[in-house]
Amino acid sequence: MNLADIRGSGPGGRVVLADVERTQPTPGTDAEAAGGKPQKRSVKIRRLVARKMVDSWQNIPHFFVTVAVDMTDVIRFRRDIGVSINDFIVAAAASSLKEHPWVNSHWIDGEAVEKESIDISLAVATDRGLYNPVIKDCGNLPLKELSLRAKDLADRAHKGKLREEDMSEGTFTISNMGMLGVESFSAIITPPQAAVLAVGTVKGEIVINEKEEPGIAPVVRLTLSADHRILDGADAAEFLATMKTYLEAPVTLITCDDVNKKR
Repeated sequence: MNLADIRGSGPGGRVVLADVERTQPTPGTDAEAAGGKPQKRSVKIRRLVARKMVDSWQNIPHFFVTVAVDMTDVIRFRRDIGVSINDFIVAAAASSLKEHPWVNSHWIDGEAVEKESIDISLAVATDRGLYNPVIKDCGNLPLKELSLRAKDLADRAHKGKLREEDMSEGTFTISNMGMLGVESFSAIITPPQAAVLAVGTVKGEIVINEKEEPGIAPVVRLTLSADHRILDGADAAEFLATMKTYLEAPVTLITCDDVNKKR
């Protein structure tokens, strides 16, 4: 759904919830007329997502900051310990949120409130719709344990076995479209969170090393969408700079426990 394609009926032509709902498929319409099954499975989920996203886009002053990260060492280490690139990104985000706790905030009753626990939501697209399962209290999880929890949540999302508590109380969201070949994009913030991280694909690019010599390196672009009521440009830039440091020296994210579990 593209909000730009929806004709708004609200004040000044603004898009309101009723406009969004009119664009959603309803059971017993086109699918049944074509001899197929009623499209019930994703209607409620899509309506809920639409409601949240319209509210977010209309009421949160978004701004966007992008950084390019050399993933050479992440790719090397992930093969050694058997975790995914996304696991490293989640681990780097968790560590960075500890150093920049204001990014791990919620906008509540007109003010920013820092959250003590780091609970990262993962955007998981399934044939039932988009889910946001949450890795709870992940600020101090070893990389391997974080990887196992992320895989369990994603598997249960695809099987339709997530519980309500699995998708509640996220403090920060990561949306990764790299597996779809998307180089970079800007995600919409999930209220009341302060920010969401959009992750593109890892792609070989020409880089200049410390000796000013050109070479090819696997590069990923990370884009932080931030709520300007809570964060300013410097906050976003500093958070992404910390993430870049962790991902370009990923040994800092690996513990002895991670290596021992692989063995």
